[in-house]
Amino acid sequence: MYGPIYQRLLILLFIAALWSPLLATLPGSTVSVSTAEKRKLAEFPRWEASWKAFVEGLEDYYNDHFGFRQSLIRWYNIVLVKWLGESNTRWVLVGRDDWLFQGGDPHLRDILNAWPFSDAELARWAQVMSSKHQWLKAQGITYVFAITPSKHLVYPDKLPRSFRRATDTSRMDQLVDYLRKNTQVPVLDLRPPLRAARATLRPYHLTDTHWNAFGAYVGYREILQAAGVAPAYRGVPDMRPADFRATMVPGGDLAQALDLRDVLTESVLMPEVWRPDCAEYSKVDADALVRYLERFDDQFKHRQSFTTRCPRATGRLLMFRDSFALALMPYLSETFGYIHYVPHSPVSLKNLQPLVIEHRPDVVIEQRTSRWLRTPHG
Repeated sequence: MYGPIYQRLLILLFIAALWSPLLATLPGSTVSVSTAEKRKLAEFPRWEASWKAFVEGLEDYYNDHFGFRQSLIRWYNIVLVKWLGESNTRWVLVGRDDWLFQGGDPHLRDILNAWPFSDAELARWAQVMSSKHQWLKAQGITYVFAITPSKHLVYPDKLPRSFRRATDTSRMDQLVDYLRKNTQVPVLDLRPPLRAARATLRPYHLTDTHWNAFGAYVGYREILQAAGVAPAYRGVPDMRPADFRATMVPGGDLAQALDLRDVLTESVLMPEVWRPDCAEYSKVDADALVRYLERFDDQFKHRQSFTTRCPRATGRLLMFRDSFALALMPYLSETFGYIHYVPHSPVSLKNLQPLVIEHRPDVVIEQRTSRWLRTPHG
């Protein structure tokens, strides 16, 4: 059917395809860590007077460094995520309409409502939170326990179609209901305002676990109201959804976990009519919070305590927080004259008291994201 020239050419192409990975490996690989697999690659083996060990090490090295390996893995990930809607890691769930969610245990159990609080755990929460609230109230200090919802609680319709929850009641439902019925702890549930906000603008990142600058602004306004702080101008104007502009950036922390930040890009919302210009930051890069607001920066995940000062504002805030508070900081730090941020929440009364004495706040906020509601001590 085909002539000898065509057959020989086909054989040569087949041989070239078999040998091309080896030939591409010969110059030597300079890659030592696989970002796609989140591990260190095998090193070229050293001779240790054992042929067997050397050959086994050589095989491991070749398996990790053969030609086109990184490109093949990358294209495999792209096909898996973009075409098949599947994840290459258990730490990321690929949802509907390009939404990504945090996976892995216990986050998956939290999403499926398969990890309920026991009655004893809820009673312990009530005891610990009430003791802090009562002590702060006796000092004349306003207290707010603000629960920031994980994105699946605001966008449950974007989870994978195959998901079936064990019950309609989440851990956040349990805790909020219990504290409101059995204590006087001021619990701020940010789900209702964020769910309402999604009708006008997207308050969460598609490819990151956190809310965006618009979602944080919605939360900021609710926190001010809960803390009894007048919403009048304190450096942050009253902004509408139309005041936020969209900018395309590389994907966030979930896209990074898939090693596809440059493929799974998204539009990030930022205020167009306002930039923080008052607060002075101590023990942290002075431009870091501004950069976070201006462009998505996945390296800004610091875990240190620090203080901000805004000379034109008044009031003192002590805030215990997790990473969701990063997007709140530009707004809060322009609103209060003094803020001390502590990267741990919730906190025990024993650890709270000396910090209150040291920083003399008018307001204490404990902010905690729903996926980290493990114990009342963090």
